[in-house]
Amino acid sequence: MDVHERRRLVLATAFTIVALPAIWLFDRDDPAATPGVAAAGLPAPVVSESPVTITTEPELPVFLDNTVVVVAPAVIDVAIPDAKGPNVIEGSASYKRFPPETGDRKCSAPGVPSGVAITITNIDNGLSLTCRNTNGVAIPYGIAVGIDTDLFIQIADLGDSPIPIRLSY
Repeated sequence: MDVHERRRLVLATAFTIVALPAIWLFDRDDPAATPGVAAAGLPAPVVSESPVTITTEPELPVFLDNTVVVVAPAVIDVAIPDAKGPNVIEGSASYKRFPPETGDRKCSAPGVPSGVAITITNIDNGLSLTCRNTNGVAIPYGIAVGIDTDLFIQIADLGDSPIPIRLSY
């Protein structure tokens, strides 16, 4: 063995001889360490056992023993929309910039006669508006009504388009 290896071996041995009794002394009062203390040759601490009563009769679960008062659920009113009439269409609406010559409050619904006043209600928030049907403006496929941009912002944000609507005339 080299001189340096012998020094390391002596140092490791000395450290082990000092460290193990110190660990045992500091860990004596720890109840979790009792099996290790007894295995080291020291007397094991006395553990007192409480008497356990064993019954063969099952206990009632807490929710079945009728000691907890259960409050009846509150009555909840669910809003159900009215049934659709003959002049009611449900679908989606989008916005479009209408030409100025189509007049004021303008919208375009292909399933509604031209020139009829239409009431459009946003199903999501309940806001509504009234406009005059102008069938001369093309709208995308699958859209029930196209609304002028200035009117559309009264019932929804432009980013929410297309919105679910109920159209009545």
